[in-house]
Amino acid sequence: MKSAVSNALVILIATLLSLALLEVGAWIWVNVVRDHQLSRWEFRATQPPPYQNADYFSERFLKESETFVNGRLADVVKLDDYHGEYFNVTDGYRVTKGAPPNSKRRILLFGGSTLFGQEVPDEHTIASHLQRMVNDAGLAWTVSNYGLPGMDTSQQVSILKTIPLREEDIVIFYHGVNDIYYVVFGGASEGWRPGVPNFRPIQELSSLAQWMKRWHERLKNYSHTADLALDIFDRSIPATISNKDALALGVELSADRFRMAVQEAQGIVLKSSAEFEHYLQPTIFNVNQKSRYERGLLAHYLETPPGVDIAFANGYPKLREVSLELQLEGVSFMDITDVLDQRHEYDEVFLDFCHLNHVGNRLIAERIYVESVEPRANRR
Repeated sequence: MKSAVSNALVILIATLLSLALLEVGAWIWVNVVRDHQLSRWEFRATQPPPYQNADYFSERFLKESETFVNGRLADVVKLDDYHGEYFNVTDGYRVTKGAPPNSKRRILLFGGSTLFGQEVPDEHTIASHLQRMVNDAGLAWTVSNYGLPGMDTSQQVSILKTIPLREEDIVIFYHGVNDIYYVVFGGASEGWRPGVPNFRPIQELSSLAQWMKRWHERLKNYSHTADLALDIFDRSIPATISNKDALALGVELSADRFRMAVQEAQGIVLKSSAEFEHYLQPTIFNVNQKSRYERGLLAHYLETPPGVDIAFANGYPKLREVSLELQLEGVSFMDITDVLDQRHEYDEVFLDFCHLNHVGNRLIAERIYVESVEPRANRR
């Protein structure tokens, strides 16, 4: 009996010492070795390079940016109206600055969060930049921003169906990111809907990663090893990407949905004697000569979830292929994934792998103006 008790005490003490050493090692890793990963709003509050020369950057701007998006998600996002100093939403859509009250013609922009522009004040969205260019050209045309966070091409069609079109409207889909992010990376076959995580597909992570998340949630206030558990969770690549068959299936599904949605949008617009075209938008994955700052964004696993780069490397070429095939069928298409290649003339523009600051949005608007507005203005 004494021997058994002694052995049990030895095992207990050894176990406690091991756990203590593990905890000390975890403390050293968390507090000394590991780079601290900031959340989206923590990162933006540091005034990163894209905001360095922004005259609007302030505590009030940051607070409005973080809090003004409210509403609900059904088949598409339904936003509550909001009226602030930097951000305004009216009738569920972002306000475009400088729109004339009585317009001869309309440019209707549809897209996701990059078009919606939560990263910048009203005057610096793509739509508002484009409106100023239209106004400066002496055109009595209105630019409307129907971009909503998280919407892929199929959901843009759903939104389009709610907008009464008229003859000579110019309908532009600016898209691509959410078709890949939610369908390929997220494994959400119908895009972002209720029940689909808006950051990454937790349900597609391994059992170990999911267990690590639960461990962190239960012990984060008591143990530094729980922070290591969160590291394992945050750095995990979902099965939608790690499984080659699942990845290939996701790419094909995304491409098929994209094709059908673009064709449907074209049919709706032409039926109203309006004009339709679509743009494949740029991301940090397809720009040239990435800066040190941009490489840092890609290494920031809270902003660029592991595996997203693989999803875009496989998915974007397929969307481009589909778009070129539809172009042969008469669907107007502009690939502007190269539009930011000269971005370094203006310093940094990316706030994460796809969202831009005011300068990036202006460069996008300039390209849309050259491709879509100038040719029609010259035909007046």
